Amino acid sequence: MRHKRVADVMTQDVITVPVDMPFHGIVRTMAEHAVSGVPVIDAHRRVVGIVTEADLLGRQAGVAPASAWQALRRRLFTRRGTGYTAADLMSAPVVTVDAGARLTTAAALMARQHVKRLPVLGPDRMLRGIVSRKDLLSVYRRPDSELAAEVRDEVLRRAMSVPHSAVSVTVDQGVVTLSGTVERGSMIEIIRVLTAAVDGVVDVVTDLTAEIDETRPETTMENTGPDGTLTRNP
Repeated sequence: MRHKRVADVMTQDVITVPVDMPFHGIVRTMAEHAVSGVPVIDAHRRVVGIVTEADLLGRQAGVAPASAWQALRRRLFTRRGTGYTAADLMSAPVVTVDAGARLTTAAALMARQHVKRLPVLGPDRMLRGIVSRKDLLSVYRRPDSELAAEVRDEVLRRAMSVPHSAVSVTVDQGVVTLSGTVERGSMIEIIRVLTAAVDGVVDVVTDLTAEIDETRPETTMENTGPDGTLTRNP
């Protein structure tokens, strides 16, 4: 079962700004390309930060650098007499994600770091693209029929060796319902987990029974023989 990677959904044509681009140049660049944030690159095209609309509005409102690190960064990158530059305004160190990372990894990173977009780096650590929340949500636009086919072929048949006739798969707006009978009870939870991991699945409803339910403890009955000995019947 192949999961989509960040490289599959990211925007490859990334709008960037150099560290020495002044405030007004950044505003014009973002307006011309209708973007709300741009990665900042140094002379070697390495990502050193990111500037967002919030950063620009903060500077317009006269918000001072929030830390000594920002002040140091300004001294390192800004030339005197040019006004505020990308180096002054950017958030750094920048949070990035690998191009080969799964979408769930990128989503968790965005949530944990409270960011709306992530620069995407290749194996050489150079900028390859940028991924947004909207990009990550694109997998949920998959048709229900496509999801059903993947669950049948990849989860039931290939991963679990369950014949198509044994389990019915229906999908409604991303919610998968599984109905039918499998060989063993322990298979039910595995099927549920694998189905939930399919890109684009919103939820899984299982209505499955098992021919052999080894998850239940065996019960025994005790009988007393003529000689007073106890015997157990399975």
